[in-house]
Amino acid sequence: MMTESDRAWLAGGALAGGSVVLSASTWTGASVCATIAGADVPPLSPFTVFEMTRDWHSVWPNSPTTSAIGAALLDLVVLAGILWGLRTGLRWFYNAAHLATLHQVRDLAPDRAARTAIRLRASLHGVRPRAVAPRDRGVLLGDHLPTGVELRGSDEDTYLALMAPRAGKSSAIAIPVAEEAPAALLLTSNKPDVYAATLASRRKAGNVWAFDTQGVARIERAWWWDIISEAETLDRAERLAGHFVNQVKSDAADPFWSQGAGDLLVGMFRAAWWDGATVRHVLKWLADPKERAPLRILYQHEEVLAEQVDSSINIAEETQSGIYQNARTAVSALRDEKVLAWLLPDRHRPRFRPEEFALSRDTLYLLSRKGGAASAVVAALADSVFTSASEAGERHGGRLPEPMRAVLDEAANICRIEDLPDLYSHLGSRGITPCTILQSYRQGVRAWGEVGMDALWSAATKKVIGVGLDDPRFVNDIATLVGDHDVIRESRSRSRDGGSTSFSEHREQILESAQVRAMKRGTALLLSTGMPVAQIALRPWYEEPAMAHLGPAMKTEEALIAKRAAVAWEARRSARHD
Repeated sequence: MMTESDRAWLAGGALAGGSVVLSASTWTGASVCATIAGADVPPLSPFTVFEMTRDWHSVWPNSPTTSAIGAALLDLVVLAGILWGLRTGLRWFYNAAHLATLHQVRDLAPDRAARTAIRLRASLHGVRPRAVAPRDRGVLLGDHLPTGVELRGSDEDTYLALMAPRAGKSSAIAIPVAEEAPAALLLTSNKPDVYAATLASRRKAGNVWAFDTQGVARIERAWWWDIISEAETLDRAERLAGHFVNQVKSDAADPFWSQGAGDLLVGMFRAAWWDGATVRHVLKWLADPKERAPLRILYQHEEVLAEQVDSSINIAEETQSGIYQNARTAVSALRDEKVLAWLLPDRHRPRFRPEEFALSRDTLYLLSRKGGAASAVVAALADSVFTSASEAGERHGGRLPEPMRAVLDEAANICRIEDLPDLYSHLGSRGITPCTILQSYRQGVRAWGEVGMDALWSAATKKVIGVGLDDPRFVNDIATLVGDHDVIRESRSRSRDGGSTSFSEHREQILESAQVRAMKRGTALLLSTGMPVAQIALRPWYEEPAMAHLGPAMKTEEALIAKRAAVAWEARRSARHD
């Protein structure tokens, strides 16, 4: 990092160099005009320069006026060039706030961002960087402060945004990232605003699949997903069971019960897959511990798994009852017929196929009001999309030809994929761009534990820290990551013999913890791998001319949501009266 003394030497060198350049330009301009006028031209030397400053007429006796005009004109041109160079240098290499300069985050600036996008997207191959539209350059982060240059991350980065409520999570992160998605988009939310804002434009891009079992946007069921198809392999069956068991896990409880419930669900899901059964059959089998049908199916196809499941449930009646009860509690969301209907075959509605979605320009909205058992289905469906997209990327040479974005708003509550921190480490390399949005670091800790949240934090290559974070420990950690800068202090002393002045160099934090907490609304800190911490100005969708169409579309859809909500309320009231 450049110190104050380094800056002083640099300023002195620039001043000396500028003097030399201006001296040369003065002689050159005067010489050109003197030559045109037919006058003699003295040689360029330090003596000539000195004499020009002392007595112009003695150096240019035959053309004093003409040479002066030429010198002045060329000096003005050169001075303008010097000022432009200084301005450009300051713009790229200086930041009064001691945060990242534009040069230090140049990989996120428009030209380099466009080059990266061309490399990652098949549809942009052969396009000149300057011809790439802004929305195609990558994930919008904001404008670099103080220069105002747009910064964008790439679609092989992984993103984590931490912001307090009402700090711009939806308006400046979720909606812009979703609106500019180049291909498939997966979006989770517990509010209808992101859905309402982006629905119209995403319909133009491809099909829209909206999963809304809890009436967040009052969306009628229009498709179904075969959840049992996720048990195609033992590994995927274990992941499917894990999403449900994760809802009944507790640090204080004995892990024996959740482990037993997980093993039982794995066996049930695999038996249903082998038999071509539905999730309703699984619920029926779980209701009766004496039901032997799933074990008979497993013994026909997977003897080892059948033996393990058999041994885990063929135990003391009280223990068996506890395992079955934990399994039933884990899948309690499926007791709701409204939820179950989304997961059962329906010949009147299309089937959602994650493997096809990954290569499409479709949109999948996963809406849920809160966490709990219902979020297990959301997590299972989102994880199915990730798995299918990863496999599709492998079939296309390692990554998807067009990146799929996954905006996981309120992921800790409604889409708690247990190993999301581990998935983060490779999703970006498969052409899947995850953007997890949390209200605080501690919210992530509650969802994934200290180790898991630390892993998620480390795996995210782009981290946006917004305003209003009140966790003293976290804010202090951010201030430490921002780093220090050199400060030269001047001290003066007086004595009988006179006065003296001394200078000392100290290191001070660039931002104090209180300054991190009290950042100006609309700004954020950007922590990008391999770069110093930068400050950015967020860009809410309603301030973007290119997204002006979202406002009317959002109002229209919100009016329809309100209308559907009123109809549903009237229907419930009528049912109570009847």
